[in-house]
Parts: sequence; C-alpha cells; structure tokens
Amino acid sequence: MPLEEFLKSGKLLWRNIVDPSKETVDALREEYGFHELDLEDTLSKTESPKLEEHKDYVFVVFHFPIKDPKTEYISIASLNVFIGSNYLITLGSGRLKRLDDFFQRLREHTKERNSMFKKGSGYVLYLIMDELFEVYNRYINNLNRSIREIEEEIFEGNIMKDRLYDIMSVKRQIINLKRALAPHTAIILALEKLHTRFINESLVLYFDNVADKIARGKNSLEALDETIDTLHDANESLTSHNTNRVMKILTIFSVTMLPLTLLTGIFGMNVEIPVSHDQNGFLEIMGIMFVVFALCLLVFRIKRYL
Repeated sequence: MPLEEFLKSGKLLWRNIVDPSKETVDALREEYGFHELDLEDTLSKTESPKLEEHKDYVFVVFHFPIKDPKTEYISIASLNVFIGSNYLITLGSGRLKRLDDFFQRLREHTKERNSMFKKGSGYVLYLIMDELFEVYNRYINNLNRSIREIEEEIFEGNIMKDRLYDIMSVKRQIINLKRALAPHTAIILALEKLHTRFINESLVLYFDNVADKIARGKNSLEALDETIDTLHDANESLTSHNTNRVMKILTIFSVTMLPLTLLTGIFGMNVEIPVSHDQNGFLEIMGIMFVVFALCLLVFRIKRYL
C-alpha cells in the first residue's frame, strides 16, 4: 500500500509519496494535470536521471545509491520529483533514509520548516538535493577505506593470497556510482536555467553548490577508478609471480626425482645387477640415490635456480 505524508507552510505544500500505485498517479493526473509519460516513469525503473520541463511544472528523476546490508551490493534508488510554483511532490521507494529523516525533521521543527518553505519550492528542492547528494560522499569514503585495505593486503600482507574478488567488488561499486552520479551534472545545469516562478534566478548559486558537490564526487570516483586499476595490475603481477614460483618448485622437484626414478627402475628389473644380492645392497642403493639427489640440488644451487 502506498504511504503519503504532507508538509505545508504558507502556500507551499510538500507531498512525499512512498511506493506510489496506479491509483495514486491517476489521482495526481486528475489533480495537477501531469503528463502521462512522466507519471509512467514514477511507476517504472528509469535507466538514467532525467528532466522534463512543462508549462506549469518540472519533472525530475534523481538516482541515489543504496547498499544491501547482507550482500554489500550497491543498487540505485530513483526519486521522482514534480515541482510547481506552490507544491513539491516526491515519489520514491522509501529506501532513501536521508530523505525520510529530512522530512521528519521539518515536521518536528515548525520554525525551521516555515523559514525554508517561505523561500519557495525551488529552495526546498535545493535542500532535498543538497541533503541526498551527501549520500554519495559516504559511499566514496567507504570505497576509499576498502581500497586502502586492499592496498595494504597486496603490498604488506600474505602475497600468496589473490585479491581479485575484492578488487572486482570495489570496481563494480565504482561503476554503479559513476553511472548514477554522472548524468546529474546536466540535470543541475538545466535546473539553473529554469528562471520561472518556482525556480528563480536567485537560486542559481544554490544549485551551483550542488553542481560542485557532484563534480567533486565524479573526480573522486575517477581517482578511485584509476587506483583500483593500478591495484588490479599489481595483484595480477603478484599472482603471476606466485604461479611461476610454484611451477619452478614443482619443476625442480620433478627434475630431481627423475634420476631417482631411473635408478629405482633399473634396480627393480628382473636381471642380475651388481649389489642386488649384496647383504647391504639396499643401503648402497639408497646411498646412491641420496648422492644423485644431492648433486642435483648442488647443480641447481650453482645455477641459482634455488
């Protein structure tokens, strides 16, 4: 069942709708005259943030990251916003805790709400954006910590351990965040140009602040992407080195065993061989095998194979 909450101060109304249904969007169409394609976007998953400008309102789709606490996988949650001169309507899945906390804070602090709402719907939209885009910083900081841990493990930890899975997990998170964050730059630029009744020219500086926050996030993700690529190359080099070292040891072991295998094969044949009937023949054979084994190791040592 959809959940709808209201906040009102003066002429401005903020309606926050969680999990909107077909009946809910039909009611919005009847009340506000929203375009049916915009309303369809609120019921489906949009692949990228977008902005649609109409005569009496603007429709915006924002994307924000959320992490599954069990799998650590970062998915993207959409926030759909209809903004008009005296209303602001947000529709989402309810998974954006920062939005819910901001809404509840304004509900509980009437004076703060009145101060914000009297500046218009465009200003409230800026506050929502400024609040929610902080979410990206939290994920970027978490990725920074993960990358530092991987770096320490690669260069200071057990070099026999392969970190490929950890590296690919971080790489996937960076890709998801970049895919979600990058298109918002164009959205902010478009909002700055909407000098209408509900997004006036005085808000340009505020939206510039959000644009700067997005730019810093994109730069941070690019830097993290380059770092994780470097760590991936380092991990591949160490893995290859470890594989070569293991193969080297196995090869040396095989080569040193070949003469011993030959000797056991000769003395195991059903023919007359010196020392085969000697009382100490077994010990003599073992002595010969040990000498051959020691000579092989000595040769490998002189050749610096060991």
